[in-house]
Amino acid sequence: EEKHAAVFWIRRLYLWLIWGVIGGMVVHNLLDLRRKVLSPLQRPMIPRAKRPMRMSRGFRLAHGLMMVSFIVLAYSGFALAWPEAWWAAPLVQWEDQTALRGLIHRIAAVVMLVSLGVHVLHLIIDRRARACIRKMLPTFEDWHEFRERMRWYLGLRKDMPLSGPLGYPEKAEYLALIWGLVVMAVTGFLLWFENVTLAWAPKWVADVATTIHFYEAVLASLAILVWHFYFVIFDPLVYPMDTAWLTGK
Repeated sequence: EEKHAAVFWIRRLYLWLIWGVIGGMVVHNLLDLRRKVLSPLQRPMIPRAKRPMRMSRGFRLAHGLMMVSFIVLAYSGFALAWPEAWWAAPLVQWEDQTALRGLIHRIAAVVMLVSLGVHVLHLIIDRRARACIRKMLPTFEDWHEFRERMRWYLGLRKDMPLSGPLGYPEKAEYLALIWGLVVMAVTGFLLWFENVTLAWAPKWVADVATTIHFYEAVLASLAILVWHFYFVIFDPLVYPMDTAWLTGK
């Protein structure tokens, strides 16, 4: 069956995005790792009890729900895309008898939306949380920090530029998370209620939603693996793990 032109161009756009964005992340993180290995920085040795709180309980709860639901969504979603893969067998082998994979995927989607609701509620009731999120908005200081980091990576400055707890890596990730949640939620509901979608829209709308949903999931998964995991696990300044998501500090 011939696909609508919109499907072709959206697929091509996402492939460009994936190669460009993820490729840029890989280059950035390799430069960061190289510089920190060649010029080791002293890790701050502050007793945990004296460390400032970086993630309140509300942030940690939302993060935990998001983390679990994201893993389940990625696994159950990609199992549909590659049903012949060995890792997909535990789910797809039951597909003929029960719609187990789809049920798990939808439950995880609801949990992810709940995590977003927890996050929003936390912002509504906690003034300090709102102040923290306001600091997530991009500023010219982020461009300055990025530029100076690039100079440090390339050996054009001696010292690593100072950065607050919320620098451009954290801001980029948070804003990308919100964008991805909106895109995945909208396209996900269009596919979840496909009969309704096909009743009021031409078929190519569902095809476009399927394409966006898949490639956005690929982009998000790779971003988590390349960007998020580097800064919370493999960055020499936090290795073997940044414990803020567990203890808040």
